[in-house]
Amino acid sequence: MRRALRSLAFVVAAIYGCGNADGPVSGQLAVRLATTRSGDRAILLRVVGPQQGVTAPSGSTYRVVSDTSAAGDTTWIAVVAPQGSALISGELARLTVPDPRRVVNYVVSLTDVALYNYTVVDTAGITLSVVKP
Repeated sequence: MRRALRSLAFVVAAIYGCGNADGPVSGQLAVRLATTRSGDRAILLRVVGPQQGVTAPSGSTYRVVSDTSAAGDTTWIAVVAPQGSALISGELARLTVPDPRRVVNYVVSLTDVALYNYTVVDTAGITLSVVKP
């Protein structure tokens, strides 16, 4: 009888112990801008890492347009501030990702920056990062 109870306890422990409660859970990451500049109205960036969608941050007036590679691991994102305003330090876009705990696997790079008249300018003084919101 004790042997049967031990066996049952082992089976129950194995079933519950092997369950993966910490598996991937879809969520969001944020692309953040840090800048000392003023007057930049549009930015084009590239994010490498699997994504399921890109949106503007909640409450933002930015217009966000994205295009993802066929493999789904690289996304180009254009963020444009409304006419008469400029991009400011803070959140630029939200990424819907398969597992936000893997934030360190995402790489963001700056491609282009444009002024209010869409003249492309150098990218000095701009830093981008992908973080948990």
